[in-house]
Amino acid sequence: MRKKEVGQKNIVIFILIAIVAIVLIWLNSLNKEEAAEKGQIAKTGNPFQALQQANELYNNANYVEAIRQYRQIIESEPKNYYAYINLGHSYLQLGIHQDALKTFNKTFDLGYLDFRTFYGLGLTYYRMEDYNKAYVNLKQAYELNPNNNAVVSYLINTYNALGLYDEAIRLAEEKLKNDPNNSHHYRKIAISYFLKNDLPKALENAKKAVELNGDYAPNRMTLGTVDVSLGKQTDALNEFNEVLTLVKSNPVYEGLSVFYYLLGDTENSEKNAKLSNFYPAHSNSLSLYGFALVYLKDYEKSIEEFNKAADSNPNYYLPYKGLGKAYIELGQKEKAIENFEKAAKLNDLDEETKKLLEEAKR
Repeated sequence: MRKKEVGQKNIVIFILIAIVAIVLIWLNSLNKEEAAEKGQIAKTGNPFQALQQANELYNNANYVEAIRQYRQIIESEPKNYYAYINLGHSYLQLGIHQDALKTFNKTFDLGYLDFRTFYGLGLTYYRMEDYNKAYVNLKQAYELNPNNNAVVSYLINTYNALGLYDEAIRLAEEKLKNDPNNSHHYRKIAISYFLKNDLPKALENAKKAVELNGDYAPNRMTLGTVDVSLGKQTDALNEFNEVLTLVKSNPVYEGLSVFYYLLGDTENSEKNAKLSNFYPAHSNSLSLYGFALVYLKDYEKSIEEFNKAADSNPNYYLPYKGLGKAYIELGQKEKAIENFEKAAKLNDLDEETKKLLEEAKR
């Protein structure tokens, strides 16, 4: 019985990650406040048109082209600090972590000790799940700029990742003293209490976050997740569906589709997937199903989902990368290599795929 409960909790946590990740990606492209957590792109009054164009590409999430432009700028201006910082964040958005680290570290050689560099390094290590190094750099960024919301947010996340829940709560509560109506801090506190398994306090703070800003989807998603953990499935779905009354967004339909899918409700999962009619996003949703199944070690079923995703959008690299991972787990190296090669060809900037391909060929 205990193993079953742990498994159910793991799936609930995975649902939280899947749903909130989808919605956050979308929201970060719309709101300046939330965009700070997407990447602390350096602001500059640099008059050169090339840098402005590269920044515009970054802000429009066209990271591959932004990288090409930032590289060209650095070739002509090797000491352009802003180009290095923004290049690092572009790599980070594509998950190219080693290149992001090298780029951020290069700014030290230029003589800069700006909080943006430490934030970039901290965020990169956080994404790499190297939380000790993330802590060191984010702490330094916080000391240099304690009022930056993105730095505060990820420092709290790092405390939680290290199991320092009380430190995370203390920092969020400290920030609430000067900004008592900031729903993000209440949401962070709710997550910390959730991880401490103090569900009543998690519920209290999640409700406060929604009370202050019920129009921000992650607040409702957090409350919904706490409801799930308390066995309040109906309340949870009400929160998730409430988001749809606010935004009617494809990513929210995708999130609901994943939620129903992992709960085994295929009818409602398919219904919401069809409502998410944005072509590449639908392919991404199918890929997410596939990775969820890889996580649950249902490799045969994951292959079915990845193939559907590839059929939906044959020019999207992620389904082929997923197929490669699934085939590796099944010991089918030739098929794994074939799919890793397709993925690498479609996205030549993804170093992880290249590494997986090299390992598969050994």
